[in-house]
Amino acid sequence: MIKVLHILTDTNIGGAGTLLVNYLKNFDREKFLIKVILPKGSLLKPRIEDVGYEVIETENLADKSMDIKGIFELYKIFKKEKPDIVHTHSSMSGKIAAFMRGIKGRIYTRHCAYDPPKYMTVFPFKQINGFVNNTLSTHIVAVAEAAKENLTDTGVSEKKITVIINGVEPLSEISEKEKTTLRRKYGIKKSDFVFGIIARLEAVKGHKYYIEAAAKIIKENPKAKFLIVGTGTEEENLRKLAKKLKIEENVIFTGFITDVASIYNIIDVNVNCSYGTETSSLALSEGMSLKKPAIASIYGGNPYMVTHGENGLLCKKQNSRALYKAMKTLMEDKELLEKMSETAYVHYKEKFTAEKMTRQLEEIYEKQMKR
Repeated sequence: MIKVLHILTDTNIGGAGTLLVNYLKNFDREKFLIKVILPKGSLLKPRIEDVGYEVIETENLADKSMDIKGIFELYKIFKKEKPDIVHTHSSMSGKIAAFMRGIKGRIYTRHCAYDPPKYMTVFPFKQINGFVNNTLSTHIVAVAEAAKENLTDTGVSEKKITVIINGVEPLSEISEKEKTTLRRKYGIKKSDFVFGIIARLEAVKGHKYYIEAAAKIIKENPKAKFLIVGTGTEEENLRKLAKKLKIEENVIFTGFITDVASIYNIIDVNVNCSYGTETSSLALSEGMSLKKPAIASIYGGNPYMVTHGENGLLCKKQNSRALYKAMKTLMEDKELLEKMSETAYVHYKEKFTAEKMTRQLEEIYEKQMKR
């Protein structure tokens, strides 16, 4: 049996935590003994324990990639647990401690994709960054081609990287009665056409362009509704923008929702407007599992998840006019919308299931043990 320790430093539940839970649900427990290291007080702990895995809590590391005390704390944990593989998620402390302890399999996952600073792509910083990452890790998982490009652009060896697109568990369809109740809660009629964006309310997620495009659509079709699901630092600004454009009745802020599956059940189109850190969006995968086509910005991992004209439409980032045109197309062409809905589910089954993702990671673990 291969013993694996996963390290996550988040105290909140973000994309990396959700992804880890999806992995844990699908691991072959006869081949792999897995434990998860989390900082004390992490909201992720109950979710991991609910799927039957042990959590080791640390006094340090909370929301920090680099923590000197955390390095020595992890070193002691590794000495006691004797793992075959340490798999870190945005934890430099974990990488260093695993290297110091001489763990043979040292893997980390790159969860984000963004435009690296120019100086990190040229001598000597590119070489320094590459040396550090290539030394500390025996293998790297990138969750999108865009994340892989970030790594290679900053000196990491392409041979060390495997791209594994984020996979999710399929969401469940709710009954018509439940859909009616939920629509009523948000002031949505069955005849309304509903767009939805499920993302943190931060500038890089592009909600501003979503609202600006919504204003153009609503002017032509008052029955269009636009759900904004989540919370974040931009919420007040976005509400003010909707009010300024006089569309606050059609733009619905739901706040934080634990059961996002219910929201996907009442939208017609899933929207992603990101122009900052974006890899393989869990929201896009989740929507596809319920046959929801997407409109996504051409940024990061989005073009690898949405094939233009098949399971959705792609449009220029930070461009409300392009987003409006894509929205208008899917609203007016019911045949195209239906075709894309079916194709979205096909793409999900072929590429974006949690089971497929986990099998790929298991293969990496097994290869690491043969090194």
